[in-house]
Amino acid sequence: MKTSKIFMLGVLLVSSIVWAGSAQAVPAFARKYEKACTSCHTAWPQLNRAGRMFKEAGYRFPSDPKKAQQISDFLYLDKSFPISAGVTARPYDKKDSGSKKVRAIHEIELLMAGVLGKQWSGYVEIEAEDENNFDPKLGMATFAYHYNKAVNIQFVYGPMFWADPYGFLGNHFRLTRGSVGIIDQTFGGADKNGKLRSPRQNVIVSGRPMNKLFYSVGLSGESNDAEGVNASTASGRVAFDVTSDVMVGAFAVSGETEEFKSGTPVTTTPKRNFSRRGVDAQVDIGSARIQAAFLKAEDDNSTLPAPTSKDKNDAWSIQGMYVFKDAKRPTWAPLVRLDNYEKSAGADEYKALTLNLTRYFTQNIKAYVEYWDQLDVPAGQKEDKRLTLQLIAAF
Repeated sequence: MKTSKIFMLGVLLVSSIVWAGSAQAVPAFARKYEKACTSCHTAWPQLNRAGRMFKEAGYRFPSDPKKAQQISDFLYLDKSFPISAGVTARPYDKKDSGSKKVRAIHEIELLMAGVLGKQWSGYVEIEAEDENNFDPKLGMATFAYHYNKAVNIQFVYGPMFWADPYGFLGNHFRLTRGSVGIIDQTFGGADKNGKLRSPRQNVIVSGRPMNKLFYSVGLSGESNDAEGVNASTASGRVAFDVTSDVMVGAFAVSGETEEFKSGTPVTTTPKRNFSRRGVDAQVDIGSARIQAAFLKAEDDNSTLPAPTSKDKNDAWSIQGMYVFKDAKRPTWAPLVRLDNYEKSAGADEYKALTLNLTRYFTQNIKAYVEYWDQLDVPAGQKEDKRLTLQLIAAF
């Protein structure tokens, strides 16, 4: 039997066991400590302040030593075996530039995360998607040492800003089918056509030297390279909590890329430098959350025989959502996002609107309808639209 089929059967077995035990399938950590998912989430998977502290401490409650031994904030099989399963269905997906699709099962995930020891934690995500014929692959993995609140050393295969807990610079917090525009573009392409959300090999140091200030610094290999080739990309991020409901931050990435063949640099291809610099903010007003970011991208120009000029582009994204609740549990969450980005040294400009309406059936089962519309594209290109119905369940 093919590995992908074994993987799928394993997930179905796990799911059936969990459903037999609990029709609601609430998070195991919530059951163990008598907490609702909303203790850490504004609307799953977005985190509130308590959830951010929990993530940064390595899946521990830093304010309560008795709860420091709990395993994870994911939904898993029982209180001692840290495994979770996620299933995504996309029964309707129609894009103007493509055919209508019925993706009854779009993605299956196995998640393992939690405390590995007094100062250690880990996270592993295995995923299988319909685009890849459901062949399982490593989506993300981390191994972290938590020296103290100010210093956490993380070894990560995933995005550069994996450690960031605020939810706009990382794809693992997204609430929509489409990714936030500023992390979903290659701009001038010098980063091996990578994006801020692209996986790479990272060594990251992060923490809070003071309660209101979060930082992370990292060294990364090239995007989408499993061996961490040309580990010369540096990243940094700071976020300051002006109040418990208002954050302002900044981030930067700088690196170079070159062609390799069998581990040896190809000297006939010139190196290309790139940088990404930006600012971001997050504001909570009651049950509403507003997130925004602005980014400046700079890449050595690939159209010249040597990198003698820069390809400079700007991008910004702003997103707002409101969470309706029933007895403190999310029920409906409408969301609006506007993405604007440039390419070709600012000559080409794109603007896209995302409208999403999510229904939370339980704290860990939701469905949404999403409309995406390209409002503006460069001359000669055709604007595109997309309508998607998606269901997500985490066990």
